[in-house]
Formats: sequence, structure tokens, C-alpha cells
Amino acid sequence: MNHALDGVTVLEVGVMTPGKFCGFLMGGWGAESIRVERPGRDGELSTEDLLLNRGKRSIALNLRDERGRDLLLRLCGNADVLIECYRPGVAARLGIDYESVCAVNDGIVYCSLSGFGQDGPDKALPAYDLLFQARSGLTHLMGTETPVSPRTWLADAVSGLMAASAISAALRQKAITGSGSHIDLAMLDSVFALLAVSHGTMGARTAGVEVEARARRPAYDIYEAGDGRYVALAAARDASCNALFAELARPDLAQSGMRPGAEGQAAATFLRETFRKKPAAAWVETLSALDIEISRVNSPEEAYDDPQLLARGMVRETSHPAVGALRQIGIPCGEITAGAPAIGQDTAAVLRELGCDDAAVSELRSDGVI
Repeated sequence: MNHALDGVTVLEVGVMTPGKFCGFLMGGWGAESIRVERPGRDGELSTEDLLLNRGKRSIALNLRDERGRDLLLRLCGNADVLIECYRPGVAARLGIDYESVCAVNDGIVYCSLSGFGQDGPDKALPAYDLLFQARSGLTHLMGTETPVSPRTWLADAVSGLMAASAISAALRQKAITGSGSHIDLAMLDSVFALLAVSHGTMGARTAGVEVEARARRPAYDIYEAGDGRYVALAAARDASCNALFAELARPDLAQSGMRPGAEGQAAATFLRETFRKKPAAAWVETLSALDIEISRVNSPEEAYDDPQLLARGMVRETSHPAVGALRQIGIPCGEITAGAPAIGQDTAAVLRELGCDDAAVSELRSDGVI
């Protein structure tokens, strides 16, 4: 997969995290991604920049200046994909909407990635990750009785992943038909789509009821171990549940361990008391050897040292000239070796590739266009 998108050029316009993540993923699969930033932005790279802009080229264009817009349209003429992350209507006001871009490249795959999509009553509303998780229903399913604010940007991540998938599908369609397309992707839609695997049916048969029951079995829960750490027990198979309670010398509780609510209370109480008798690592070692599904609950920092993730190349040892050595999360089925560029560091080089000479580049810079 490292080279699946070789020869594909992606332009990123706008500052939303999902667009950055999408370009990052596509870069890991072989695409060349050019990120368009605003001139005059503080040159210090954020932690997000250091990861999600890895392997990209960075140019600075003032799209509110007609010359900046024209330069972007010239870049679109040679691009395969444009990702824009503005509220609906902004791209049109800047003169870089789908119709304007199609005028210079009717084969482009144009992805509009916004909070609520290009239509609907709430299309113009501002929003952040927390609101998409809350409004989609996801917040109610994160394991606590009372909804809490999440500590990761799941809506950003899944929207970027969804965009990368949709764009890849559109590129496949283009290879067959020769035609470009306009993708209208909403973050709210993307998060809601995650619930399809657990709550995707309502009415006479409601999937969520079944999932709720299965997810609340004593043999499928998180328990505190004797060292204050936690283990995730997922003995969801009859075989593994039977093996668990046999190992714990209570085979009579195996049936109770597969039942939620009051029917499973005896097994739940027993497991809570039993897991406190040994450290988490000891439980994982003992029960894993019996083919019982169990894992220690890691912090994100600890996950960087997970042997399986390390073996799979999902933790990358990198270095950046501005900050030094880094450990960074990798890309499934892909790889990026170059670090993140400084903001706008490739502007002059990219413009020269468009045919701008040094004098033109100097004038554009002095006028604040780049």
C-alpha cells in the first residue's frame, strides 16, 4: 500500500484537523500532498503539525488576494485532489468552489469537508469535535452512566479517515470513467456512521438493545487489579468464559458471567473481588496463556511501547530539525519518512514549478500574497 497512490497530487486548503489527517493518510499511501497555509502564520509548528504534516510540502497563499486565488487555481490545473475545509459558502466567496476549480480541471476530485455538510438546516453552524460526538449519540456510549467530555478528537480522526476512503474511491471511479467528482463530507455524518455497527437499526428490531446487553456482561468488562491498574476482560465466547471461571475455580459462575444485569450480579461481584488479588500484568500473563481475551488498559503513552504495535511498525522513531527526536504514530499499510515542513517553506519552489520567475516570487512576497 505504500505506493498505491503514487503519482496522485493532493492540495489541502483550510485549517481543520480532519483535512490534515486525510492528507497525512494519503501521503502514507504514496500521494504527494501540498498544504496551503495563510501567509504570516506563526512559524512555530504545533504538535499536530509535526505529525499530520509529515511528508507534505507547505506553501503560503493569501486566497483573499486575487493573485493568490489565481495561483491556487493554477495549482488545481495539475492536481488530482483538492480538500477544502471551510464552512459552506466560504470557498465560493474565495473563488475556489467546485465550479471554479472544474473550469480549470474538470477531472479533479474535490472534497468539501465541513462540520455539518453543504446542505441542511445547520450547515452554517460552527462546531467542534465535542459537539459531533454529543449530537451523534456517541457520547452516551463511551462507558459511563453520565456523559463526559472525551479526551481525544475522535470526530476529527474518523472524518479524516472517511475522507481518505471516499477520495480513494472517487479516484478509482475517475480511473474508470475519466470524470472527477465533488465529495460533500460532513463530520457529523462521519461520526454517526460509526454507530452503524452497534446502533444501526431502530424500530421493530433495535440493534442497540442487543449490543447493550452483550456489552454489560460480567465476562466483558473492565476490572481493577491488585496494583491499582485495570484490565479489559473480553471473554465473549462460551469457550473463553468457561475457561475463565474454571481457572478461577468457580465453574458454576460461567453461565452467570455471560448474562447482564441482575442475572450476572454474582459473577460480576466475584470477578471484582478476584481481580484485586493479583497485579494486572500477572492476570494478563496467566489468562492469555489459556486463550482468554484480556489486556491491560494502557494509557496512550504506554501504547507507544506495546510490543504488537512496535512489531507492526505503528510507532516511528523520527527526528525534526526544530524539535529533535520524536516518537510518532505511524500509518496502517503506509509509511512517511520525511518530517513536517516549516510553514510555507516550499512556496517559492512550488511557484517556480508553475512558471513564476524570481522577480515574480519576490513581488508576490513583498505584496503579502505569499
